[in-house]
Formats: sequence, structure tokens, C-alpha cells
Amino acid sequence: MSAPIRPAAFVGARLLDGRSSDAVEDGVLVTDEQGRIVAAGPASAVAAPKDAERIDASGLTLLPGIIDCHVHLALRLEPLHDQVQRSSTDLVVRALQAGREFLEAGVTTIRDAGYTPAGIKRAFASGAFPGPLTQVSCQPLSQTGGHGDDWTPSGAIMATEMSDLPPGVADGVDAVRRAARLQIRAGADWIKVMATGGVMSAADFPDASQFTVEEIRAIVEEAKAAGIRGTLAHAEGASGIKNALLAGITSIEHGDLIDDEGIDLMLERDVPLIPTFNINFSLMDEARIARGEVPPWAVEKMRYLFESQQRNFRHAIERGVRVVMGTDSFSGMYPPAELAYMSEFGLGPFRAIQAATSEAAKLLGLADRVGTLEAGKQADLVAVAGDPLAEPELWRDPARIVFVMQGGRIVADRRGA
Repeated sequence: MSAPIRPAAFVGARLLDGRSSDAVEDGVLVTDEQGRIVAAGPASAVAAPKDAERIDASGLTLLPGIIDCHVHLALRLEPLHDQVQRSSTDLVVRALQAGREFLEAGVTTIRDAGYTPAGIKRAFASGAFPGPLTQVSCQPLSQTGGHGDDWTPSGAIMATEMSDLPPGVADGVDAVRRAARLQIRAGADWIKVMATGGVMSAADFPDASQFTVEEIRAIVEEAKAAGIRGTLAHAEGASGIKNALLAGITSIEHGDLIDDEGIDLMLERDVPLIPTFNINFSLMDEARIARGEVPPWAVEKMRYLFESQQRNFRHAIERGVRVVMGTDSFSGMYPPAELAYMSEFGLGPFRAIQAATSEAAKLLGLADRVGTLEAGKQADLVAVAGDPLAEPELWRDPARIVFVMQGGRIVADRRGA
């Protein structure tokens, strides 16, 4: 059973509220017994109540909890011989463990982009297990032979079956409508569409477009008819990105090979880009490759995409594309590093913070609840050692995440470490 929430007052902090690049020095933030923010501002204007627990945040920057809009709680990079030993129970345990890891790293809200059942979000929401506020997309939808079809050239299907993840491989407008409806019935908040090939799929290439505009449009229509949040597209190649945008997709994930026509459509329709640098660097990690976690054919595809993504992301930013943070992370990865990558590759430190807080909350339909340090918002907070506007590389160091609060409850407190 969760411990009761106690009112708290953070004093001496630098406040970055997720909206403005103007930090409040010597700030005070007050939370109440309902786990909400009561007030946030300079010490000259906000008093710490006498009955609140006083938390000394001197030398720390206090920000809204990080929101990661592209994770995979149930997945992990691992050698083939480990993959084939995983049961559905193992994957549920892994998802629960990953949720706790993310939360303790300062990620207080997530959108799972595939392979996690709705029961995981309910487990976190109930308080039975520690984890972020979670939205799920259940099973991604893929065409036959696409990124998401687990067939391999040997004929083996490399997938662990879970009874509450309906099948997602479908072809043709009627079939994809049914596949989308199955995910919605299973509790999906979003529908994930594989609009192009990918790196870790054995039978395709990232340039390949997958699903027609008509098929993707049918999926978008089903999501709208059901009143769920929307649709997201795994989209690496330029043609598949444009197909997804023409069909009305809500967000573009990865966007590695986006061209100016695709950027035009994103700007016209105000669709955000979710770059996921974190997974690209993980797939290029020499230690992971040596352990057999990334097969040689996947390394070859990632090398093909690696520098193009960085160059195209910079160009999209220069043209004004809106960015939201997503990492493609799972257990054993460190999501906050994405802020450093986004900053380094053209977004800058403040807009990277916005992408991980207020902009992400807007995409998930949670802007009235999380994403900024405002009175009435849920007290989801992260405190980092130093100033992330002056030193964005601090996001790469887990030791710099000093304090995490979710809904007014302390999740991690490393001030004495």
C-alpha cells in the first residue's frame, strides 16, 4: 500500500517550468496532500507553509517530470538465444521492472509504442506497482513482411505470444480496420502503424514504404471513431513518412530520411516529429554489438541511417517542425539522455526541455494535468544537479538526477548520495 502523501515545500531551487526559458532563481515550489502543485515562484512571492515538509533544493534545478512518448516496456536488446527463452510472463515482469527504472530516472509519463498490454498501465495506475503514468498502443499494425511482422527467412516467427495483445499483421483496408478495432478493444490509447521498414526487422529495409495511404487512412478513421488519442507512425523512409501524413497520422516516429515534401506536410498539418536518437546510439554501441544484441544486418542498416537522421533532424528544426521527446527506450536504457541528443543536434537545451515536458503533454492530451510547474498540476517533478540550460550534457549522467516525485510521492531521493 502506498504511503500517504504529505505536503512539501522545495526551497532554494532554480525553477524551470517547462514553458519559459527564464529560470526562477531561489525558487519555492509547494505541493499539497492531494499530490498537486499549490504554488511555484520566487521565494519573495511564494512562502513555504509551516506544516509542509521542507526540502532543501539548493544547487538543484527543478523541472516537470520527463515525458517519453516512445518507449517499449516489454522489449529489450538481447541475443537470439535469450529471445527464444522469453515467455509472456517474463515479458510482463520485464515491463513492470522497466516502468520502475524509468520512473526512478525521472520519467513520470510515457506512451508505450508497442508490445505492452493495457494491463500494465492499469497496474501502474492502481499503485500496485511503481511506474509512470502510461498510455499504450498494444500491438503495432504491420503489413505482411513489414516492420512488425516477426517472420524470419528461416521461416521461424520470432515473437512471444501474449493473449491480450491481438494480432497486428493485416493487408487491405477491411483487414486493417479489423486489426485496429482489435487493438482498441484490447485497451489501446493509440494505434501504432508501421509505415516503413525498419532496422531490427529481418525482411525489409528502412526506405521501403509499407501500407498504402488508403490502408493508413482507414486506421486513422478507426482511431477517431473510437475516440482514442490518435495514431503514431513508425516512419523512416521519405515515401512512407508522406503516406502516413497524407492519411492523417498524429505523430511521426524516427523520421530518419524525411525530405522537404515531408517537412512541408508536417508543417501544414502541425504534426510533431519524435526523433528517438537514444535507440540509434544504442544500436551502434560496440559492446551491444559484441554481445550479439544487435545482429550484423541491423548494424548495416543503422550505419546507413545514422548520419542522415542527424542531418535531416537539423534541417527539420531549421524549417520549424515541432519536436516531442521519444526515445525508443526499454529496460537497460537511459531515457533522459535523449534531451542531450536533441539539444546537440539542433534543438538547443530549452526546446529540448519543452519537447520532454509541455510539448509532450500536449501530444498525449495531458496538458491540463502534467508537463509544467503550475498551480493545480500533478506534482510530477525532477530535480537535477546543475543548470541544464547551460550544461545540457548533464542529462547523460544518471547521477545528476537527484530527486524524483510523482503525484506528490517521493520516488527517488539521492541528495545524500
